[in-house]
Amino acid sequence: MNRPEGPATVLRIDRVLHASPHRVFRAFLDPDLIRQWIAPDDLTVDRVLAEPRVGGRLEVWHSRNGVSTGKFEGQFLKIEPPEELVFRWAFVGTEPQKGESYDTLVTIRLWPEPHGQTHISVVHERLDELRKGAPHVYDQLVPGWNNCLDKLERAAEKVSVGPPFGPDS
Repeated sequence: MNRPEGPATVLRIDRVLHASPHRVFRAFLDPDLIRQWIAPDDLTVDRVLAEPRVGGRLEVWHSRNGVSTGKFEGQFLKIEPPEELVFRWAFVGTEPQKGESYDTLVTIRLWPEPHGQTHISVVHERLDELRKGAPHVYDQLVPGWNNCLDKLERAAEKVSVGPPFGPDS
C-alpha cells in the first residue's frame, strides 16, 4: 500500500529496486550516499551525520532555495545487514525550541529478487502527531518516499561491491 492508512496512520510502500540488498543497505548508512537520496527533489541536503551502529545518530539538514527548512533527526534502533534497518525519524522544523518536532518510526526490510534486484518494504509509523502538528509534511510522505526511493535506487547502483556491512565496516 502506498498511502497512510486508518487510525494507526501507518505508511507502507513496497517496491523492487534495481540494485542488490547489500548495495541498498549501504546506501542507508553511508553519509555520502544518504546525501544523494534522502530528501525529495524540492529540498537540498546541506549536511548528513550518520553513526551506523545501534544507538547511533542519523541527522539530515536541508534547505529549499538556500533557506533552511530544518532537519530530520533519528537514531538507529536495529541494524541487521542486509535485511533490516529500524530507526527513529523525527521531523524537526526550523523552530525546534518551540516544540516543532514529530518523532516517527521507520522500518526497512530488504529481500533479494532475481537478477540482482531488491524488494524493499518501507513501514513508516507513529504518524499521528505529525499528521496533527505538521499536516503539510504528513501530506507529502507518500510522494516524498516515492521520490526518495527513485533516488535511492540510483545511489545504490553506485555502491562498490565489498564485504557486507558489519561492525568492522
